[in-house]
Amino acid sequence: MNKRTTLILSVLTLLAVILVAALLWNESRKEVVFLCGNFSKGVSEDSVRRQLDTGQFLSYQSTSTPSGSRIEAHSKYNLSVYRCTIDFDVHGKVLEARVE
Repeated sequence: MNKRTTLILSVLTLLAVILVAALLWNESRKEVVFLCGNFSKGVSEDSVRRQLDTGQFLSYQSTSTPSGSRIEAHSKYNLSVYRCTIDFDVHGKVLEARVE
């Protein structure tokens, strides 16, 4: 291959990588924002976990808080820039869900 062909292939490869990264970033952002919007006040923790388990790009962890518990969901595909924080009362019902 000559230098021109190599340069063209390199640029096309770089553009493909950027496109795939942008698509993954956007899809993971949409997943966090969309799922977080499903969690209105009074939804059970089991329902929240079932919905979060359907996420293709999400991971989440649960912690105990003085007022109940909290789940924080995020995606490594968007470097955890978008986070969904769901606070539960002592009965396992959503108090608040917010995207940060």
